[in-house]
Amino acid sequence: MIGQTISHYKILEKLGEGGMGVVYKAQDLKLDRIVALKFLPHHLTTNEAEQARFLQEAKAASALNHPNVCSIHSIGEHEGQNFIDMELVEGQTLRQKVLVGADSRPPLQVNDAIGYAIQIGEALHEAHSKGIVHRDIKCENIMVNARNQIKVMDFGLAKLKGSLKLTKASSTVGTLAYMAPEQIQGGEVDGRSDIFSFGVVLFEMLTGKLPFRGEHDAAIMYSILNEEAEPLTKYLPEAGSELLHVINRALEKNPEDRYQNVNDMIIDLRRTKKDTGRVSRKTMTEMPVQQAQPAVFQTTQIPAGTPSGNKRMLWLALTAVVVLGGVLWIFVLRPSTKMELNPNMTFRTLQIPFQEIGPPSLSRDGGWVAFAGNARGTAWDIYLMNTSSGEPRQITTDSVGFMQDVDLSPDGSQIVYDRSDKGFTKPEVAVVSSLGGFSKRIVNIGFLPKWRPDGQRVSYIQNPEWGATSGKTEFRSVKPNGSDDRLEFSDSLASGPYVWSPDGLEIAWARRMPDGHYQLFARSLESGKERQLTFVKKNVGDFYWTQNDEIVFSSNVNGNENLFMMPASGGTPVQITRGSGPDAAPVVSADLKRLLYVQRQSIGKIWLSSLQDNNAHQVTFDDVHITDPGFSPDGRKIVYVLGTPSPSGNTSALMVIDLKSSQRTQLLSEETNFHSPIWSPDGKWIVYAAHPDTMLHDSSKTYIIDAENQGSSRQIGVGLPLKWLDNQSFLTFNPRGTWLCRIDGAPARRFFRDSTFAIPVLDGQYVLYNDANPSRKPGVWIEPASSSGKLHSESRQVIKSLGYWVYDSVSRSVYYTSLQNDLRRISLPDGKEEIIQGTFPNFRLGNTFSISPDGKQIIYLDAKAISKLVMIENFH
Repeated sequence: MIGQTISHYKILEKLGEGGMGVVYKAQDLKLDRIVALKFLPHHLTTNEAEQARFLQEAKAASALNHPNVCSIHSIGEHEGQNFIDMELVEGQTLRQKVLVGADSRPPLQVNDAIGYAIQIGEALHEAHSKGIVHRDIKCENIMVNARNQIKVMDFGLAKLKGSLKLTKASSTVGTLAYMAPEQIQGGEVDGRSDIFSFGVVLFEMLTGKLPFRGEHDAAIMYSILNEEAEPLTKYLPEAGSELLHVINRALEKNPEDRYQNVNDMIIDLRRTKKDTGRVSRKTMTEMPVQQAQPAVFQTTQIPAGTPSGNKRMLWLALTAVVVLGGVLWIFVLRPSTKMELNPNMTFRTLQIPFQEIGPPSLSRDGGWVAFAGNARGTAWDIYLMNTSSGEPRQITTDSVGFMQDVDLSPDGSQIVYDRSDKGFTKPEVAVVSSLGGFSKRIVNIGFLPKWRPDGQRVSYIQNPEWGATSGKTEFRSVKPNGSDDRLEFSDSLASGPYVWSPDGLEIAWARRMPDGHYQLFARSLESGKERQLTFVKKNVGDFYWTQNDEIVFSSNVNGNENLFMMPASGGTPVQITRGSGPDAAPVVSADLKRLLYVQRQSIGKIWLSSLQDNNAHQVTFDDVHITDPGFSPDGRKIVYVLGTPSPSGNTSALMVIDLKSSQRTQLLSEETNFHSPIWSPDGKWIVYAAHPDTMLHDSSKTYIIDAENQGSSRQIGVGLPLKWLDNQSFLTFNPRGTWLCRIDGAPARRFFRDSTFAIPVLDGQYVLYNDANPSRKPGVWIEPASSSGKLHSESRQVIKSLGYWVYDSVSRSVYYTSLQNDLRRISLPDGKEEIIQGTFPNFRLGNTFSISPDGKQIIYLDAKAISKLVMIENFH
């Protein structure tokens, strides 16, 4: 067939042949692209069952759109033979990549193997979410392309929900050494069967060996069904406990004992990769606090001339008793403020079938948990779940754009929560029955609601941006029906998290200190007296006040965001969790037996999509935190920020990636927060913003660095960079407005009126802006530049919401993400709006994006927080 033209394809070369098909490299003459064509072998053409299986592969795989799954373009037929037009993956199979010889160790490092495994898991997660089970996961069916990207191939054995059922005789089709026990026995096969095969692949990547082996098929079958897998430490002695746990759980013979969904395995793999990649770190059992000084007792000196007989001995004895008593009180009898953890406490992850989860609320007995969740990827609802067994049950029906905090009432009958639209423009507080049904709004503007411990009132927060008129963060409360709204107290330095004391007489909250860190304070609502609870030298994040008067809180005092506990009266904090974190949002049952918290990882991946056709591909694949991608002036490179965020502190790196070679260059790395890097028009400079962990985002300073050379940068202004005007000047923004800065360090001058985020558009004839003052005009506006910054009668609203927007000078349009999660373009100055048609996988509201200099491409960020709820039982 080499050189033949079939339909609109020109066959270039034969790539391979297997039991399910012959594969050729071909040129699609219509679309002028190189593809792979897979034909059903001639000897199977007359077999209807095999034809059905072949077509089932195409149907199954074409339902998937994921960067780690080989894409299916179309199905065709030639001279009675069916074929599939599919993505041509150039690279090596995982078998070729991993194994050098039959008995050799694999050339992969542990971290590389885990990185591949995470990508394989992502592909399976996508398939399982569509009801597709692969049923033949093995090293031969997994490709690694030139960009080190995994592609899972050959869904020829997939079982699609509602599709043709494979016969009993063919139900054990697959490669024997990778099959799950239930698959070998001809039982029901589901996603957990893929997880078993996935575990075999991971074991093989790490060791070069199979976990179950035998001289012939019968021996392999017996080993899988009856014998334990070979110990990973036999071949990899340095394997950590987390990695051993992943392997052992994936290879459980009983499907009920395995990971119940592949997403949980992915989360554990990510944590394992963090732990494996960490070179070393100092661990601390307890955080340093100022030690109390022991009391000093003085002996009584007997005056000269006093008889030296029995009286002298009596005085000495009494003195010794006093000293001994003091020592005994200090070291033995005095109540200890140091707490001990239960050495028999256990950890387990609650089985929740989706990733976006908000902070939890625990019932008093620890048997039920309520939380906000985004199960469908488009809207949030409240869920209630038994902590011992079962699945989450949806409670609300409003399915709003965003939910943050929930709180179960003390008697467990009601749930209070905050909700908002996708732009989080107007948060409100609502109450719903724990049995489900209609919600009732009780606060028009407010967030972070919590029940007072007696259940008689609900507290919430208002700040100057949303509702507060005092210019401070206000702690308010209402009755559960929304009446009797009143101010409890206010604080100009308050952060978000707060809790009630167990007796309901105090509120504890986080306050920003002069050194920039946040510490916990408690305020008596009766007397107004305040006291400081924590004195650690790092930020304190989320926290909870337990029934026995202890504070459980998160902090990065040891480098990772972990949980600690201490007496509310003061004392030495004791570390509870010791993983890579971040661990946040702790809640504790009334009997102190159960502690539930969120383990959250923020990741971002860059995508590149054409605005002229339906082509899109992923640029970065690492599970790391990425923000603010932007094109270089020639469109060949991307600058972005790589960070390790936590509620208590960041480390940032300024990165550049070449789109053609995928080569990455780190320009700068510091223990700070980088934002908004932008290339100068001549490509020589990059300006960016930075602020230390101890400073607020509003305090960002502007820096400039040579775009071609690694090295130091220099401060050149204040605020967030917005736009270069020419090679010598650019605009920045801070809360006071937009400023014109120069690279020669000349004093900045105001560009537009106060509190506005503004850029010139349409060759400088107009100004596009939004107002940072929420009491003024909402949305994005345009007006003639001739107004010179004064209010102008020709000012016109362009976009109603305040989401992310970008101006493109080529199309003379402003792009933005709508509340419907689509990309839209508004031409200027006429205001004509259109929805951009194209392929934008995982594009959603809030994700940053950039338009290429020629206006033909868009890079955007697929950013999300992957969360899971972890229960510690018998921790105290």
